[in-house]
Amino acid sequence: MKNNLISILFLFISTLFLLYFPTEVVNAQPAAISDLQCFFSQMPGAVWLTWTAPAGAVSYDVRYSPGSIDAIHYNVAGQFSQNWSGTAQQGLVISLTENKTWFFAMKAIDASNNYSDVSNIVSCFVPAMAVQIDKIAPTSLITDPKDGATILANKDYIIKGDSSDTGGSSVKQVEISFDEGKNWLKTEAIEGNKNNGFTWQFIWSKPAVGDYHLITRATDRMGNIETPGSGIKVIVKELETEKPPTEKPISQMTAEELKAKIAEIQQQIIQLLTQLIQLLQQQISQLK
Repeated sequence: MKNNLISILFLFISTLFLLYFPTEVVNAQPAAISDLQCFFSQMPGAVWLTWTAPAGAVSYDVRYSPGSIDAIHYNVAGQFSQNWSGTAQQGLVISLTENKTWFFAMKAIDASNNYSDVSNIVSCFVPAMAVQIDKIAPTSLITDPKDGATILANKDYIIKGDSSDTGGSSVKQVEISFDEGKNWLKTEAIEGNKNNGFTWQFIWSKPAVGDYHLITRATDRMGNIETPGSGIKVIVKELETEKPPTEKPISQMTAEELKAKIAEIQQQIIQLLTQLIQLLQQQISQLK
């Protein structure tokens, strides 16, 4: 009976607690982008957007409008279809009407389909341009490491570089090769620049000991592919530890070296005897 009363009382208190202190389900969401920027890409009807990717983002919702955008009317603005990854920090918006100022905003989306708040609003003027056929290949280069550099083996190294496209259609991708162009690996675009390209990086995972010749090639949006340049050479080495100096055998020493060795040994013996005498004196003092 007593146990039943306790159970009923506990249930009553729990019910009151839920009524007066309802639990709230908190849905985490990515942080809002606060450094969105845009600039004309020098390609007809296209602008570059750049931003810092928020933690946890897996995709983005991008909006554009010929009029200003705010949080209330965000969903009314046009939606730019894209498949930018959550780690992307730049993207090209195309097919914009020329001779207009366009406004842009975006939200980050996480794996649980939670949307961030609206980013800061930016605008770009898209001038009218005559369509030109781009037949000029883009260019790329490695900025880190430098040619002839030595790096540690079995430790990830971030290779960095830059790209540009004077033809105007803008760089689409940059690839890197470690075997004279037999195999190519795609790098990661980091930040757009005003040269119709972007800075990039490639994580070289635990390189093995050896000598390497690194070359890159860029491809623009018209399909022009760069003829790789000379690239850079890199040496990968194990971490060297200092070895103690090897002492020459007595049988191979000259007379002068023997004298110096004997003097060194005598000095060591004197130091040991001095320490022994001091120790004996301490012991005698303690016995008195």
